[in-house]
Amino acid sequence: MRTCGQCRMCCKVFPLPVLGKAENQWCRHLSARGCSIHGHGQPEVCRGYVCYWLDHAEVPDAYRPDRIGIVVTECGTIPIAGSVLPVFVLNQSEPGACQGQAAKTLIDDMLAKGCVLFVIYGPDAQIAYDRNRWTAISAKQIEAAFRHERFRDAEELKRLGAVDEDYGSLTGEGAEARI
Repeated sequence: MRTCGQCRMCCKVFPLPVLGKAENQWCRHLSARGCSIHGHGQPEVCRGYVCYWLDHAEVPDAYRPDRIGIVVTECGTIPIAGSVLPVFVLNQSEPGACQGQAAKTLIDDMLAKGCVLFVIYGPDAQIAYDRNRWTAISAKQIEAAFRHERFRDAEELKRLGAVDEDYGSLTGEGAEARI
């Protein structure tokens, strides 16, 4: 498996309320050598996290999260309308990061492989999937799957001790399907 190198984008994009870290703000425990609390109070969610780029050597170095401003997380699969679709969540470091050329190419490659992509930034979200490939799936079904995935994420964060029990969904009510 690869190493992070100079990339620390996951230390920015994800919210981590248990450490008082908001989404898209650098973690206060990040130092020049990485996590300053690694092994000494670092939440399990941080210790166990592996982004898509890190786990897939076939993904070009040009798509490293700090180079494209997007952290891609592989989230398993979801059954929708009799099909099982691979799901990925893309957390942008800044609004519009998914509009960069490298990011667009990566997204297009993933969509061509049949993936559903949940693009997250703050309270806004976009859902991308290849409508020509998945003709039996409606935008409403994809949105329901998106909401289910966000709920599962919140529950997993609670299990890992990254957030307290009051923590809710990671997105607002306005999820919008981009087809």
